[in-house]
Amino acid sequence: MTQPGAPLLPLPTVMLPAWRATALWVTVALGLAAVMAEAWQAQVERGPFLRSQGAQRYLRHFALPAQRGAVLDRSGKPLALSVPVQTLWVDPRLFNAQRAQWPQIASLLGVGAATLATRIHSGGSRFAFLARQIAPERAAAILALHVPGLYNFNENRRYYPSGSIAAPLLGFTNVDGRGIEGLELAYDQWLRGKAGEETGLRDNLGHPLAILGTARPAQPGQTLTLSIDRNIQYVAYTALASAVQRFQARSGAAVLMNVRTGEILAMASYPSFNPNDRGDFQPSLYNNRAVADTLEPGSVMKPFTIAAALDDGSIQADSTFDVDTNCFRVAHYCIQDDVRHGTLDLAQVLKYSSNIGAAKISLRTPPADLYRMLRNAGFGQVSGLGLPGEAGGTVPAWQGWDVARRAAMAYGYGLSVTPLQLAAAYGAIANNGVYVQPTLLRNTPSHSQQIMPAATAARLRDWLTGVTGRGGTGFLAAIPGYSVAGKTGTSIMANGKGGFHKHQVNTTFVGFAPARNPQFVMAVVVRGPTRGWRYGGVVAAPVFRVTMGTALHQMGVQPDVGAEGWNAAAGKAMTAEQERRWAEGAGDAAH
Repeated sequence: MTQPGAPLLPLPTVMLPAWRATALWVTVALGLAAVMAEAWQAQVERGPFLRSQGAQRYLRHFALPAQRGAVLDRSGKPLALSVPVQTLWVDPRLFNAQRAQWPQIASLLGVGAATLATRIHSGGSRFAFLARQIAPERAAAILALHVPGLYNFNENRRYYPSGSIAAPLLGFTNVDGRGIEGLELAYDQWLRGKAGEETGLRDNLGHPLAILGTARPAQPGQTLTLSIDRNIQYVAYTALASAVQRFQARSGAAVLMNVRTGEILAMASYPSFNPNDRGDFQPSLYNNRAVADTLEPGSVMKPFTIAAALDDGSIQADSTFDVDTNCFRVAHYCIQDDVRHGTLDLAQVLKYSSNIGAAKISLRTPPADLYRMLRNAGFGQVSGLGLPGEAGGTVPAWQGWDVARRAAMAYGYGLSVTPLQLAAAYGAIANNGVYVQPTLLRNTPSHSQQIMPAATAARLRDWLTGVTGRGGTGFLAAIPGYSVAGKTGTSIMANGKGGFHKHQVNTTFVGFAPARNPQFVMAVVVRGPTRGWRYGGVVAAPVFRVTMGTALHQMGVQPDVGAEGWNAAAGKAMTAEQERRWAEGAGDAAH
């Protein structure tokens, strides 16, 4: 032990081995090399992989919805278009911790707390829809609460400005923007477009931070321009709805078409639905009855019976027929007329809608010739419009026609047709015997075919003009200032057991105007009227008059009958009993 105050002795010097310094430097160098090697591997060799993995943790791919193409009428007025809306969704892992704010959110959405909870729990563990396609203003009010786990994205919703007026024709889309009925389905590929994609950043709560770029731009759908005129469509629908309601009928359908081009200006069905209110959808209302519903048409088929007989020489233009009987018996059936007549020429067979006269004409005509005429006129086959659910109707092969079927076919029994087929077939009579394939597209060429000689069509036009004059069964279809040609039909419904319902009928009117130079043709069918005079000339003809009159004026067709000529044609007023007797009734049936 060193004594206090003793001097300090120097410590002995220890020499370290030279290799230790070398080892230290080597260790440091190796460490640096290892770090550099790892950095090289991370940044160069594995760089793309690691960057991709990192991007997956903070980059997100957002869908860019494609704008569905608009559907326009012939004048460019919108019938269907897409409007921007918002969809709200939640991440239940975060949103479940915000239950205190659920009642306020439910109130802003207009739903109950139980409904809100059901929506949250109906999704996955990380995603659940809270509200689909709501107004941007409502979504903004909810997002302003800044609730963790609540997010939104943009969508488009289909909107139909005309509501129920053209709903069965246009159809509608589902919540994902795909067409599932009507024209929306038929032209879905044309209208839909292709969705795009953009890349952006989100924070750890999922909130968007920045959009880095568009990986794939959205391609909007193409515009579909129809031949439909929105104003004429409105008039056709409202007139049809009025008739169905007034006569307490089951349903109705109407088609108005340009006789030269085949363009359809109106195609209405009633009852209908509101495509803007998805809660209003009922499957029974979806049908476009103008193409989907078939019926035994009744007396509106008589002009084609006469045309077939004239063309093959079975009758002549001046032929007459004795119909002065209460019962013209064919096989086991008794054919009757509503009003008994004596001898009728062809014009009078049509004017008074004589079933007996039509049956006698058909029995003179080879069945193959009548069958050929009906098929060439478009009956028994789809029109080519491409609408979903279109029915072709039925025209049985002529080889199976017995004598009773031959007689019944003459006045519209034993076959089934659609309102569209009736309009197109009468269009051929109006168009000098040329059948033009119907179309719903604006300025689209249509296939045409001569189905009867022009001279035969001219005679039929002249004879059918008498149907709408006083004494004719279709006088309620007359339009002041215009010559009108057409035919009524009242057919008793088949009961499916080989017979007929006693008090259930279908009523029809098909006609064209102006009769001297036809521009438009229209078919109207009102099914199952139960109130009032249930005749085609009473129930369906006024729908034609109102709609056709509007179309003629709107499309600039000049009147072809002056006031003097109109008054002379109208003649003196009839009593209600006389009008009832001349309106076509149940005489179309075979008993």
